[in-house]
Amino acid sequence: MESKNNKKARVTHEDVRTRNYLATELTIAKFRWLVIGFLFLYFNLLRLNEWPIRLFNGILLAASAYNFCIYFSIGKKRVFSRFLTVLFLYCDMLAVGAGLYFTGGARSPFLFLWHLTLFNAGIRFGYWRSFTLQVPMALYYAWLLCLDPGILDPDFLNRLILGVFALTAVALFGALFSREEQFTFRVMERFHRKSIIDRLTGLYNYAYFTDALKKEQARAERAGSHFSLMLFDLDFFKHVNDAYGHERGNILLKAVADILRVNARKMDTVARYGGEEFAFIMPDSGGREMEVAERIRKKVEETEFAGIAEGPIRITISGGVCTYPRHAATIEELLDKADKGLYAAKSGGRNRTCSFPCDA
Repeated sequence: MESKNNKKARVTHEDVRTRNYLATELTIAKFRWLVIGFLFLYFNLLRLNEWPIRLFNGILLAASAYNFCIYFSIGKKRVFSRFLTVLFLYCDMLAVGAGLYFTGGARSPFLFLWHLTLFNAGIRFGYWRSFTLQVPMALYYAWLLCLDPGILDPDFLNRLILGVFALTAVALFGALFSREEQFTFRVMERFHRKSIIDRLTGLYNYAYFTDALKKEQARAERAGSHFSLMLFDLDFFKHVNDAYGHERGNILLKAVADILRVNARKMDTVARYGGEEFAFIMPDSGGREMEVAERIRKKVEETEFAGIAEGPIRITISGGVCTYPRHAATIEELLDKADKGLYAAKSGGRNRTCSFPCDA
């Protein structure tokens, strides 16, 4: 069992972003409950005859229903997509828009609720993305003004300009309100990327590789699936360093890393395991792990590497392959058996791949 401290240490910027997003959505949902409760009491206690109370109660009931869905998704499932955020913001816009129509239009005392909706959109999506709400709201506001008996007043143009500006300004203020938070997340993302990427090859580093192995193990156990691990080592790489220097050796490492990257699927994880060794995690390999390992080996063998010696040079690579849980019950056993496969490939003459159990 992992300690709590170890689990906390592996929290990434994406985890922080997701938790912050969920916390904000939950806070907005709580505030929506406050508004719904206030409006329900306001309409039903005052009983204003000129306003359709039953319609308003129906709108509030619908708002309560989707607000409950938000609570359920966040509280139970711990997920809430941006699509749902946009959907429910549109629901808010429609609910408030219907209320405005029956409570005085552009002169409605509840116009501030629309401003709150746009402020929320600015926070969640930034100013430009919130235009999907700003534009229909501004058009609807202009339409409400046209329905106003005072449309011919000299003040009409001022009211239109100031009203539309207020709607867009509120969204802008919401975006500015969250700008520093977004900047913080971008900085965190850059630091996180630097912490998981090998600077020389651009592949994932050893720390990320070990975490990826544990995640794949958990996923395989949860889904009843499997994954394969391949370990590769350049043959006689020390001779390259001795003959041409470490800088030229680094050029070769980067070129081999590119070959592994090109032969990986999006779901695969390719990492620098250490020195001239590379690791390749292949989820749901489906028995194709040896085929992929051989394809990589042949590609390295056939490539003429330039920029190292006076002319192009060739080098070979050896690999060991093992699949979880078919041949290994733990991560440690998986690494050990893949390493034994690599050792068998080296002992058997190099420039070959061996799977566990080794036939070399």
